[in-house]
Amino acid sequence: MKKIPLMGHIIAGYPSKISSIEAGLGICDGGASFLEVQFPFSDPNADGPIIENACNIALQNGFIPTDGFEITATLAAKTDTKIIIVTYANIIFTYGVEKFIQKAKACGVYGLIVPDLPFESDEGLRAFAKSYGLYIIELITPHMQAERIKKLSSTPSDLLYVVARSGTTGSETQIQAPLFEWIDFVRHHTQKKLALGFGIRSHAQIQALKDKADILVIGSYFVETITATPPHTSLRQSLKNCVLELFA
Repeated sequence: MKKIPLMGHIIAGYPSKISSIEAGLGICDGGASFLEVQFPFSDPNADGPIIENACNIALQNGFIPTDGFEITATLAAKTDTKIIIVTYANIIFTYGVEKFIQKAKACGVYGLIVPDLPFESDEGLRAFAKSYGLYIIELITPHMQAERIKKLSSTPSDLLYVVARSGTTGSETQIQAPLFEWIDFVRHHTQKKLALGFGIRSHAQIQALKDKADILVIGSYFVETITATPPHTSLRQSLKNCVLELFA
């Protein structure tokens, strides 16, 4: 039986710095090929209430980018899973574009996802990423035109993040003909691997999509699991079990 690769997701610093590392290691222990580590931001435009709430708690607890880099460096050192920083452009620009890329590279990061980063005006981020050997993973959003997909396919990364539906993260995505048609449309206009995300949260969805996408991105569901794990229970084991159950 084909087992589709997983891209998991945690919020850096949620519910604490140490706990987020443990949760990330649990997802990696479960067999994730990629792990997104999201740097919390106060004004997100793609995050649903589950992730937004977790980000707000991390920020209230004092999260700063230095914490995010410490978390990613620890995860990269302790696992073979490819670590991806997810962040909003303002965090990068405030930190300093080249400085941010240099630091991410030093932490052992594979690449970055920046949901609100314009392709045509990125303050040199993509050029810096290329020069330091990091990938910028482009988002392909619903109803995007073919020429735009081809343009975003011109960057060095070997994969694209295909957004399964309009809206924000969290709500369950319906696995119906329009989604399959959308995936097929994107695949027709790129040679890159397709990581499909937004609203994937069940074993049934994974089984329905395993022959359509190359990688499945699961985010809010893992953040929910982190939130629901009782105190004094191993987050690492809880998240590992979560992955194993989803992909059983």
